[in-house]
Parts: sequence; C-alpha cells; structure tokens
Amino acid sequence: MFQFTDFIYVALAAYALGTVTALASLFVRSKRLQHAGLISMIAGFVAHTIWIGTICTRTGHPPITNLPETASFIAWTVFAVELGLWIRYRVYAAVFFVYPLVLILLTLSAVVGENLRALDPGLRSNIFTTHLLLSTVGVAGLLIGLAFSLLAVLQDRALKNKTRGRLWELIPSLDVCRTVSQRALAIGFTIYTVGLLAGVLWSYRTDAGFMEMRVKQTGAVVAWILFAILLQSYVTNTYRRKRTIFISAGAFVAIAVAIVGIRG
Repeated sequence: MFQFTDFIYVALAAYALGTVTALASLFVRSKRLQHAGLISMIAGFVAHTIWIGTICTRTGHPPITNLPETASFIAWTVFAVELGLWIRYRVYAAVFFVYPLVLILLTLSAVVGENLRALDPGLRSNIFTTHLLLSTVGVAGLLIGLAFSLLAVLQDRALKNKTRGRLWELIPSLDVCRTVSQRALAIGFTIYTVGLLAGVLWSYRTDAGFMEMRVKQTGAVVAWILFAILLQSYVTNTYRRKRTIFISAGAFVAIAVAIVGIRG
C-alpha cells in the first residue's frame, strides 16, 4: 500500500532521472533531452512538495527542525528558485550545479531519516521558528548565488581567452550571470543574516547568554563571513579574481558543515 513516506522516494527517483538526463545533454546536444530532464525534475518537485506538506500537516511545524527536514526544505527551495530563474532567463547551464545539489540534499534526507514528531515544547517560539525558516531560505538563496557566480566566472574567462567550452552555448551573457548572482547573494545574505540574528536572540533569551559555538554554529558563522566577502567582491567589481573561486568553495563547505551539524 502506498504511504506518504513513499513520496520522498518518488521524488528521489524523478530527481535522479532528471539529473542524469541533464548531464547527458552535455554530450548529446538535444533540446528534447533538456526538456525531458526538466519535466522529470518538475515531477520530482511535485512529489517533494506533497511530502513536505504532509510533514507540516502531521507535525504542526515547518519542515526545518532536524537534519532530514532541513536538507529536504533547502533542496525544495533551491529548485523552486532555479525553476523561477529558468522561466525568467532560460539559463540552462545552472542545472548542472543545481540538479545534483537537489538530488544530494534529498538523498541525505532519505538516508538519515527520522521519525516525524511534534516540536519540543521548549522550542515552540516565534523567534526560534523565524530563525530556522529565514536561515534555511537564506542558505537556498546563497547556494543559487554560488551557482550563478561560478557561471559568471566561466563566462568571463571564456570571453577573455576566446575559447568555447561545452557550456558556452548554454550560459547566458555575462551581464545576466552577474546580475542574477549578485541579486541572489544579496537577497540570500540579507535573509540569512536576519535568521542568524534571530538565532542569537533566541539563544540569549533561553540561555541568558550568547549561543554556544558548536560545529553547526561555527559553520554558519564562517559561511556568513565568506559570503560577506564574496558579496563585497561584486560591489567592488573584483569578483573576477581567482580568489573568488576559493572563497566560494570555502563558503559552500562551511554551509555543508552547518547543515550536517544539525540535530533534531
């Protein structure tokens, strides 16, 4: 008998098919292949949405209180933003980064797996919920910003070296890549910052002091610093430097550490 928990596996299967199809389109230049991958990802997104909605209905809280829920919600938000950007800009090259990321995050949710349960009464707080929700949405925005930042770097180098790589025809103009990246980073960073401040306030009100710097908190703070540096590079027009790639990689690792460090 089909159960609601099976929706995550339906989503995983569809995401896996969409990711493989998208990667295959790197070698087989076919619009039909690209569209098939997108349709598969959208089908997975629908199943993913049903699964998240069921979590909210059964537990009475947003799906962001433990590692599986948070990883799943970030994956859902990242794809939702990517789908909106694809509709607006038709940027297909971003899928080579976004689709695998979505698949990895949802796989993490399925592998770790935790029983659905109501939120601990001690954590029932509007400030705590705001902290979790804004931090999660902010991370999703920042990850999209990283994807387009990498596309901007690739496009810039291709133009300077006058070389055409496999992604050349799929990457939009440098102006589009830079605009989307800067806006995603700016919006994501703002939301993420407010989420962190809400977390500090909640920790201070509950523990009468600042939050303990554990692995999760350390990763979150390091990521905030690196994303601030990355965003500043766009403001000062120095994002073309090689250090941008290393800063982006460091920010991604810091975010990954913060996510993996989450406990229910």
